Amino acid sequence: MISYRMRERLFKVFASLSMLLVLLVVLFPIYWMLLTGVKPSRELYLPQPTFWTQHPTLDHLFSLFRRTPYLIQLRNTALVAVIGTTVAITVASLGGYSLSRLRYKGRDFMASAIFFTYLVPGTLTLIPLYILFSRLGLLNSLYCLMLTTLAGGTPFAIWMLKGYFTGIPTELEDAALIDGCTRLQALRKVILPIAAPGIVACGVFAFTGAWNEYMMPMILNNKEELWTLAVGLAGLVYGDVFLWGEIMIGAFLMSIPVLILYMVGQRFVVTGLTAGAVKG
Repeated sequence: MISYRMRERLFKVFASLSMLLVLLVVLFPIYWMLLTGVKPSRELYLPQPTFWTQHPTLDHLFSLFRRTPYLIQLRNTALVAVIGTTVAITVASLGGYSLSRLRYKGRDFMASAIFFTYLVPGTLTLIPLYILFSRLGLLNSLYCLMLTTLAGGTPFAIWMLKGYFTGIPTELEDAALIDGCTRLQALRKVILPIAAPGIVACGVFAFTGAWNEYMMPMILNNKEELWTLAVGLAGLVYGDVFLWGEIMIGAFLMSIPVLILYMVGQRFVVTGLTAGAVKG
């Protein structure tokens, strides 16, 4: 009969092997992007794919910068993602606090309406948004992409932060109000620092969605100088010709900021999403 200590060791070995397998599955696409981006062109179309190259090259990277305004597209993507996410999280913090703390008529209906808008697929809003931005004269500009980031990321962030704010004891806020703080000061000095993990988690998800967005920039912007990275990489497909080396090295470079963001904020992401989902 297997002892308890032996069962515990076997469980740890099984858990470690399982995590290693999951890690390999997750990291392999990133490795494959980098590998394809540094392979010589003659190795990309071999009958049998190779998992390493003896002759790494940066030709595809230089070709990417020659064929596309990659740095301009990087700037466009960063502006849309950073500004759109910042405004979305600011609005969501105020909205989530309002739905969690304040008492007014129609609050529950408003919370349900916000949650419903989060459930609506973004593709269903393409035509209405196109007509709206066309009439406002905002087509072919970065402003319309920032507004779509704001509209797309705010409902989820409001709902998550509402749950997070609900889990914070009201006594902390009451104490701040007694000490002379206004409602806004109590939010800024007491509630927001405590809710930092939830705010960071919502920010990471909103930033990732804006950074990887393809459909909205493709539909709302026709000018190449206003393309984002996702649209620019799709532009490397000419009919039935795929420039795999340029596409893969561009996608790898595009994924680096998101990977760094997740590595830095992973603790906040796990804590914030867990707390927000449970308390909401």
